Amino acid sequence: MKSKRLIPNLTLIVALLVQLVGIPLFPAAAQAQSTPLSVVDNFEAPLAYGVAPDNIQVGFFAAQDGNSGPTTLARSTTPPAPVPGAADGNNVLQMDFATAVWAVVIHGFENADATQWVSQDWSAYEGLSFWLYGQGAGASLFIDVIDNRNDPAQPRDDAERYSITFADDTAGWKLVQIPFANFARKDIGNGAPNDGFTLTSVHGWAFGTTTPGAATYYIDDVSVYGTAPVRPLTVGFGAATVNVKEGRTA
Repeated sequence: MKSKRLIPNLTLIVALLVQLVGIPLFPAAAQAQSTPLSVVDNFEAPLAYGVAPDNIQVGFFAAQDGNSGPTTLARSTTPPAPVPGAADGNNVLQMDFATAVWAVVIHGFENADATQWVSQDWSAYEGLSFWLYGQGAGASLFIDVIDNRNDPAQPRDDAERYSITFADDTAGWKLVQIPFANFARKDIGNGAPNDGFTLTSVHGWAFGTTTPGAATYYIDDVSVYGTAPVRPLTVGFGAATVNVKEGRTA
């Protein structure tokens, strides 16, 4: 008698795989390692500034609408009060706004001689944190993360923005921590890519206000913190049922 060749029941196998949809292929990957705090800017070094090719500003600079007064920025060792826990002589960033509609201070990440616009990979982290000295007057503030550019990059600032607004609700220093999951895409009409908040090619950050009037804010220790949520690889199918007869291909 000829031996019978065992043919797997493909219908059963596919049905079992469908039950596994959404379950990580590698459960061990879910054991995320703790990622230490990483300081992006502590303002102890002089503020870099330069112009990259295509006339793109890099380093620290300001922008505002045409009706606002000039926004100024400088390092300071004499804020109204010291940052909690900071050493004597600690530098912070002082930002003076004279806002009509909007005004913003930007750090576009630069290379060593401030001639190129470069990026950092923040994808391992949970969120952005910083110390902020506010006025407690309820002004509307915002933080932008300047994400990736087009590929190839265009001869302009074509970086995607993700932003969050919050109120100036504290007079004095306050530690602000914002998960990246809370940011939303902001279209500024610059032809930026729309490919999600990847955080693998962050080109900078920005702090600004949309509340009219004069105001001074201080910021220190802009950092990324925590560990990014694990995004496990999953199995998915276009259809819930695949009918295959034994001995035939699908």
